[in-house]
Amino acid sequence: MQRLLLLLASDQPNYLEIALRDQERQLREVASSIGGTLRLAVPVENDPFAAPAPGDTRSIKPLHGLVEVAIPGDAPNKLLPIVSTLARLLDAIVDWPKSALTIGVVREVLPFPSDAVLVTLAANRLPSIDRAAFHSYWLDVHAKLALSMLDDKQKAAMGYQQVHSDRAASAQATALAGAQPSSFDGVLQCGLAQVGDLPHLTVPGFAEAIMKDEENFADQSADMLGAFLRTLQPSGVRS
Repeated sequence: MQRLLLLLASDQPNYLEIALRDQERQLREVASSIGGTLRLAVPVENDPFAAPAPGDTRSIKPLHGLVEVAIPGDAPNKLLPIVSTLARLLDAIVDWPKSALTIGVVREVLPFPSDAVLVTLAANRLPSIDRAAFHSYWLDVHAKLALSMLDDKQKAAMGYQQVHSDRAASAQATALAGAQPSSFDGVLQCGLAQVGDLPHLTVPGFAEAIMKDEENFADQSADMLGAFLRTLQPSGVRS
């Protein structure tokens, strides 16, 4: 699966949900035109990323909203034809020069039990390693470490996906939208029924071990972009 992520900034963040709802039908039609599915999300109240945890030296810039389109297959360029249309539909509410876009392949570590809460965090690799090494370590070492610290109940409560960014496709999408040039190598996404299901917040030692291991592949000195998001259910669907 390939996923296009529009990581949105707005000078009117309180009105972004209204704007997404106003454009929802057209956004879904655009996604459907390439056989894709759409997901819209806005930050939860009291986003935990807004108050860094003790010992967390990372700089996480807040997201104001998220638009995602996912398609089956392994061709990231198939997402490019819709980028300009999506940007135009959101132009009135989104500050594109401060927003970011990325396209990448989705690697599922744990299936989503729910996406009511969608933790999204975009990050960069260490300058000392190449993109292939970053993607390999993140999936084959880091994800296994995370799973080793969780019991079956905790695993069942958290979905875990990694979006491994395609550099060329992401750069083209960024240019088409007029967004902020960025070098994100990957985007972490966790699907939860509620904020408290994230083990970083509840499992003793989990967050510390995960952040320590990030030193082996992720650039913690570079700005990250993320938020705990509330997924907007499609209009007409009860939550």
